[in-house]
Amino acid sequence: MAFLKIKYNNTMKNKIYILLVFTMMGFKNEGQIKPYNFNADSLWNQYDSYKEKTITNRFIKHTDVVRLIDKHIKKDNFKNEILGNSVEGRSINHLFIGKGKIKVMFWSQMHGDESTATMALFDLFNFLDSKDKNDTFRNYILDNLELHFIPMLNPDGAEIWKRRNALGIDINRDAVALVSPESNILKNIAQRLKPDFGFNLHDQSTLYSVGHNKEPATISFLAPAFDYEQTENKVRKNAIQLIANLNSHLQNYIPGKVARYNDEFEPRAFGDNFQSWGISTILIESGGYKEDIEKQYIRKINFYTLLQALETICDKSYQKEKTEDYFKIKINSKFNYDLVIRNIGIIKNGITYKTAIGINQEQVLNNDSKSVSYKGTIAEIGDMNYNFGYVDKDVNGMEYAAPKIKLMPQNEWNNLTLTDEFNLIKQGFLFAKLTDKDDPNATKGLLQLTESETISTNNPEFKKAANFILLENNKPKYAVINGFFIDLSKEPKVSNNIISN
Repeated sequence: MAFLKIKYNNTMKNKIYILLVFTMMGFKNEGQIKPYNFNADSLWNQYDSYKEKTITNRFIKHTDVVRLIDKHIKKDNFKNEILGNSVEGRSINHLFIGKGKIKVMFWSQMHGDESTATMALFDLFNFLDSKDKNDTFRNYILDNLELHFIPMLNPDGAEIWKRRNALGIDINRDAVALVSPESNILKNIAQRLKPDFGFNLHDQSTLYSVGHNKEPATISFLAPAFDYEQTENKVRKNAIQLIANLNSHLQNYIPGKVARYNDEFEPRAFGDNFQSWGISTILIESGGYKEDIEKQYIRKINFYTLLQALETICDKSYQKEKTEDYFKIKINSKFNYDLVIRNIGIIKNGITYKTAIGINQEQVLNNDSKSVSYKGTIAEIGDMNYNFGYVDKDVNGMEYAAPKIKLMPQNEWNNLTLTDEFNLIKQGFLFAKLTDKDDPNATKGLLQLTESETISTNNPEFKKAANFILLENNKPKYAVINGFFIDLSKEPKVSNNIISN
């Protein structure tokens, strides 16, 4: 490469320096010179322009995927191939676009209840399928890369919001045995395409933290090992360097919330096997973020991360990263709870003591398979000085009190307003018992029906339901209702089975 610097004379208004870059014999432009002014922040701020508006929650189904694929196929930029069918006969689709020499392959939702990346892929498809002020950047990607997507590998699991497929097999532990049709489909296309990079897109528990601190592991990365010794060859090194690059960018948006997944070798897993097949593989796990139960903010983070990865692969800037920066990313650990209450006073067997209670909100799939209800359970009682809560409350000076049960006829129950319920809760009632008839379908926003007239215990119990009152000077100050913390000085809100102030 040669450089020519031309300096204009001082009679000009401004001194202008022009750097001419041209190729010499034997040099090929491999993407290092960007024909655009890329601004990650501008794309971050433009996300809503590309967000797929018809996807509003996590419970995307195969019919949604097919409908959205059809939309893109009609625009004639993406091509679609049906790779085969799931156990129950649902199509597994392969979308592809781009004409570059570098092949990149993405697959999502091999676990049916892990859909964050699937949502983000359709946002990414909208970006790649658009024509707007970002055309130069878009064309740069599509000229340099050949992109391949499998946006829902386990449609049967997605249909009923289950991790495993219809055979009850974890597809991500079937890379060698290849019992499932979905597993065979993924291996076959990988061996046919021989991509340079593979992105294995998952969700993990929202309770993972970044190392031993309170920050949730919103995104966790892994460059999977391909042997027990965790050897670092060129293929794995590419993945390690790319992750180091992505982490540095994500710190601008979720500082301190990026973790590294445990890289212990798993010989049955697809990521580990992809790495051994010569495909630089990056695992992305979407975890938790405060007040983002439907993972819509994490969806945006996924969109940005994948776009940043494409840009970085194009210009090969990941090659400048130090591998040690990847290993500096803290391992994700399970130190978080949905709710932690500290210094709560408890009286039991004549003993008065203070302790902490950790509560998790288990998600229970509703009959429509498109929404969940929450079941708050006491997951820990004791020393929680090394644990953290998404909601973390110190209630020093307050005492635990068992909830009371309100007896009432069905007619009174039917006519209760949310304000009526709240007034009862401020008196210590969290349950109601119908005195004349019992309708199992009768539900309210706050109070819960029970068949009993008395509470079985006056003390918190491990692995039991999280429903209790916190007293200050013998008066209810706070309530924990089905695992949600409620300030009784503020009228609560109920939305999508979530209780909040």
